[in-house]
Amino acid sequence: MSVPKVDFSALKSPGPVTSVIAAWEPAVSNGEKPERGFGGRVYFYDSELNRPVKIKGKVVVYAFDEDGRCQWDAKPNEGYVFDSKTLNSRGVYAKSKLGHSYNLWIPIDPARPDSPSRKISLIVRYIPEKGSSVVSSQATAHLPGRRDQERFAAQVEVNEWDGPIQQAGLRSAASRPLPERARLTEERMIGSNPDRLRTMQSETIR
Repeated sequence: MSVPKVDFSALKSPGPVTSVIAAWEPAVSNGEKPERGFGGRVYFYDSELNRPVKIKGKVVVYAFDEDGRCQWDAKPNEGYVFDSKTLNSRGVYAKSKLGHSYNLWIPIDPARPDSPSRKISLIVRYIPEKGSSVVSSQATAHLPGRRDQERFAAQVEVNEWDGPIQQAGLRSAASRPLPERARLTEERMIGSNPDRLRTMQSETIR
């Protein structure tokens, strides 16, 4: 019985990216000066939405500090730029049976025992070499800190649990190449409209 051969020339090549999906987790970087931040896995899809595709261009991640922020303030606090070389470097780009993905590290602040908990919103913007840019939905993530540890310790005491108390929610993350970091102004937002960014659908990551 002969096995039919697959005609790879008939397979469609991916079209332009139309959707960006990102999942973020709080983490602590390893290094001489540990930093708290978020490790993210980002996927890019074309209009078929079959599987993640590989990209050509750069990625900008906007970070909004939501603690005490006015609801009308649409300007991001920080911007992190990943150029094409960084996106294709080892430790950032990954390919599996599911498709192509990109592991991004977003530093937020120095890691200290008394670091406060923070609420950060993240938006990913993909700027292709050709064509229009694509923006992800806004994801609001929680960065655990001192208050969470105190709350965790109090809950342990109430439950009379004798096990070891670990830092709640803080996970170790391997060092990854850092993006170019820049304090953003309206002139440096790569032509983006902050009001439009903040009107994207929001998601809460627990």
